Amino acid sequence: MELLIKAENISGNPREDNANKKKLFSEERRPKTAAEHREQWGFIEDDAIRENISYQMQYLECQVYLYNDYQMYLTLESLHFKNIMTTLSGVVECALYALIEQGAEKGNYVFNERTPFIRLIDDAYDMRVIDKDLKDYFHALRKMRNFVHISSLDFREYEAYDIEETNRYIEAMNRFIDSQTTQSVL
Repeated sequence: MELLIKAENISGNPREDNANKKKLFSEERRPKTAAEHREQWGFIEDDAIRENISYQMQYLECQVYLYNDYQMYLTLESLHFKNIMTTLSGVVECALYALIEQGAEKGNYVFNERTPFIRLIDDAYDMRVIDKDLKDYFHALRKMRNFVHISSLDFREYEAYDIEETNRYIEAMNRFIDSQTTQSVL
């Protein structure tokens, strides 16, 4: 397997890393900046969490553009969906953690920093951070994330993940962001 190659950057500006390579996206098709994503996630009060989510959202947007703009081989397509869903799951877990922590600080709720994802989802539902549909989607997404390990000869990576399932989780994420943005405005 070929090793990764990074071009030397003599300017010192990290935005000019690998400037000698082909541009991935045209200027009008580029993913939003991390700052734009941070603004969209303004309902997360913790600056560090919001910043990390913004980087992951930028990466997710890049993954979606890659899929929509380039033809992928069968197995690469399925694994690309797997990667998107795994990243979505991490964003959801982080966001629920932040929102439950915020709610705990404002109410009489004891928050444990070691709360597992399964409990974060249930707590978010109990605290009315998410509705029943999002609770169900996020539990299904959490279960899917548990399949990230190559564990069985019966499990075929090239047919394990599909576009319909991936789009359902992207739509759930969009609905989650919209619901939080609406709540923070009210």
